[in-house]
Amino acid sequence: MTNNGYEKLHEAFLGVLEDIVRFRGTEPTIACIYSMIVLSPEPLTQEKISEKTGYSRSQISRYLSNLEQRGLIRKESKPGSRTQLYGERAKSFFDEFKRTVDISERFVTGKLDVIESILDEWNNLSDEEKNSDEAKRLHEVVIVFEAWFATYLELVSDFNVRFREKMNELERELFPL
Repeated sequence: MTNNGYEKLHEAFLGVLEDIVRFRGTEPTIACIYSMIVLSPEPLTQEKISEKTGYSRSQISRYLSNLEQRGLIRKESKPGSRTQLYGERAKSFFDEFKRTVDISERFVTGKLDVIESILDEWNNLSDEEKNSDEAKRLHEVVIVFEAWFATYLELVSDFNVRFREKMNELERELFPL
């Protein structure tokens, strides 16, 4: 007997997970497979994933390998068989969220460094080079981007500190030693 209320909630959350994975630039197929594994109460076989998604086993194999290499799922052998089981690593959510906020901060810091070096080099240009319309426009845009990236970096850094604190607290609560 299927619980329609549960099915609606399941589908809604599946959509959220898929959207998150897609937003991060991952292929929709990987999002679908990852979501299926995350929401399964027990590890799934490659065959079961293929049946549920309609994708070929070779496609599933590539996508599972991708997810495993990224540490988002785990693979284990079925006892007494060569069949592989794929399950999620609940802690991987926390690790992935932490990694994402760290990456965003490093990315913004790196771009701000480049922008600041461009502005430093601007001072070495001759007056003739600085006075062309294109050069003036470049300088204007770079200054705007410097202000934006500096402000953004400050906000991201503050957010990351609070985010890490909350995630560590939640992690200790959900995954006690």
